[in-house]
Amino acid sequence: MKGIIYTRVSSDEQVKGTSLDFQEEICRNYCKDKGIEVLALFREEGASAKTAERAEFLRAIEFCRKNKGKVEAFVVAKVDRFARNTEDHFYVRKILLDYGVTLHSVSEPIGNSPVGKFFETMLAGSSEFDNAIRKQRCTDGMLTRLKQGVWPWNPPPGYKPGNWTRRREKKLLPDQPDERLFPIIQRALKEYAKGLCSQVELAGLMDTWGFKEARGRKTQNQFVDRVLGRYLPFYAGILVNPWTGEEIDGLHKAMISKAEMAQIKFVRSGKARLAKRERYNPEFPLRRTVICAVCTVPLTGSAPRGNGGRYLYYHCHNKKCLMFGKSIAKKDLEAEFLRYLETITPNEKWLAVFKESVLDLWEEQGKGFDVAAQRYERQLALLETKRKRVYEMREDGSYTKEEFLERRQEVDNEITAAKISVNESRIEQFDIEGSLTYATNFIRNLGRQWFDLPPQIRPRFQKLLFPEGLPYKKGVGFGTARLGLIYTLKETSRSEKSLVVAGVGIEPTT
Repeated sequence: MKGIIYTRVSSDEQVKGTSLDFQEEICRNYCKDKGIEVLALFREEGASAKTAERAEFLRAIEFCRKNKGKVEAFVVAKVDRFARNTEDHFYVRKILLDYGVTLHSVSEPIGNSPVGKFFETMLAGSSEFDNAIRKQRCTDGMLTRLKQGVWPWNPPPGYKPGNWTRRREKKLLPDQPDERLFPIIQRALKEYAKGLCSQVELAGLMDTWGFKEARGRKTQNQFVDRVLGRYLPFYAGILVNPWTGEEIDGLHKAMISKAEMAQIKFVRSGKARLAKRERYNPEFPLRRTVICAVCTVPLTGSAPRGNGGRYLYYHCHNKKCLMFGKSIAKKDLEAEFLRYLETITPNEKWLAVFKESVLDLWEEQGKGFDVAAQRYERQLALLETKRKRVYEMREDGSYTKEEFLERRQEVDNEITAAKISVNESRIEQFDIEGSLTYATNFIRNLGRQWFDLPPQIRPRFQKLLFPEGLPYKKGVGFGTARLGLIYTLKETSRSEKSLVVAGVGIEPTT
């Protein structure tokens, strides 16, 4: 198979950096793995990357047309390097299909989702779309069984394969232990957890315990590596979702406990100390964000038990601090934290000035996009006229059929490149307005944002607001903290000279 590579960046920084080189490298590696002979490389860089010109893209399309029958693959690093507009994407793919060329994306399985495959193959027929829907239903079914605690595929060694596929049945029950292999693998896992033998030694021990006779072949180090690595979660009763990495408790009989699995991982790592303990505790989201105002040590949490059950408190754990032992009830500190967020939340007047300022700056710096779009639109109009003239010359006999087809395809490719340039010159404007709306909505609702966030995300949110922590003293409240940049601007804007509206190029025009 023969093909071409197309790489493109969208900013000067990427041109000056390694983006193009990286794209070329992974594309060439992809071609090497797939057996694709690279006939040409087309690099969109320089002014093209900045102004959304697609000169190299047009050259690539023309190369496919002029070498029809010789070029079979159009390789890109990522779909958005090809076209950032859905309509453009599938229109160009249709052109390539007419030339006998297939689009290949190195980093994305393009066309594998049902809807994606439908658009990709509807010109060739709808039969493949039906197959994709069936595949998606099959995947959904497997995911459902996975969430129910049943591994939908063949289990690792030590469990009996049910031959469900061969019998054309759905796997609805958990895997059952293999009476011969299960106890040997279980013994091997527990032995390795003691840290007294290597993987190579473990392979020999397993064979002395009868594993070689049970399997019919000698146990290799590679097999032991899989047992202690890839298969380990399953042996501990955990099913790992291959699509998301989510861990689900399986219904099958586990060989070892989760604690033993952790010990095996520790032994394999070769570390001299136990693995680092998880620092995040969902019961105490402000832990490590709120710091003691006296000794600046981050507060920790504890949950002592009493007659009424567990009682949750924050406190300073520094024994040398005056605040040591002076606990703060969890609900009180978190309620006070929400009230504090309200004090640093910008008001609507400030947000309006901020939004207006950013938009003014964008309009000033983004005029080049409007100029470029207008130029591309004029160019597109001229090309449409040119295309009409080609048809007229065919009608009056100036062109033969072969000349007409050659000229029409050439003009159609120029039109395609011009349309993509028009669309991409407008995309940046939509991005800034949408991003600004999202940002202001986020800024104006800090308390609600914190309350609605998943517990594991809250520490990152708090770090964004208080990069150096938020001091607190029982009986006094929260002290002064260094805020994130946007809230620093808000505080500064209260002074006579506001950083929000000062400076050429940032002040609103109204």
